[in-house]
Amino acid sequence: MQRPLFRGVTMLAFAACLLVAAEKKSRKESGKNDAARPAEASIVKVDAKNGTLTLKVKDAQGKEVEKTFQLTQDVRMIDETGKVVAIDVFEAGDTALVLEREGKLSELRRPARARHGRPSDLINVLIEMTDCDEGCTEEVQRAYAILRRLDKNNDGKIDEDELKGARQQLIEERVTGIFKRMDQNHDGKISRDEARGMLKRNFDKIDRNNDGNIDREELFKAASERQDLQRRNASERK
Repeated sequence: MQRPLFRGVTMLAFAACLLVAAEKKSRKESGKNDAARPAEASIVKVDAKNGTLTLKVKDAQGKEVEKTFQLTQDVRMIDETGKVVAIDVFEAGDTALVLEREGKLSELRRPARARHGRPSDLINVLIEMTDCDEGCTEEVQRAYAILRRLDKNNDGKIDEDELKGARQQLIEERVTGIFKRMDQNHDGKISRDEARGMLKRNFDKIDRNNDGNIDREELFKAASERQDLQRRNASERK
């Protein structure tokens, strides 16, 4: 199985799948199968007392304009898990997905990539979507199987050593996959001519001994450092 070295493509694809499923479920629940599509907007002001909402959206010419909508009982407000919520969940500065019909606000949704979201929240979104037709049940089962494999001693918990071991195994699998694709002469090294994509663009940084080739140890170290950097950046954003 081929896995990219430097980007969490699996998680991005997973999140994209959830967004599509959430949108389909919303249209199904609302009973409206028209061609309207949610548009991204920035919330300028929420006036719960007067029941109004001011959004900054793009008009037909792509220019940003402010629009104020009256919040009626017909307006659906949904959080990132697909749950119907009150307007006080949203606040100025938030990014939202809005659905407008005939000049009136029909739906206001907090995207799944909400700023306070956590990776584990994706599981909750999947559970919310288990009645969809996009293979959500299979994805929940797959997530469960992955977590079961992490628990090596079957004590019902995932400890730090088990997580580190799984992380190292994933990196090793990625390194092996890259060598299978790029080491065309099977000499156990990737030359500058064999390298492609991000590996080629970062060749000099990865080739630490400057011998004109990237060996498995150099590639594994580069992949590990990249993971460490991403983890630190994620911690700083919390």
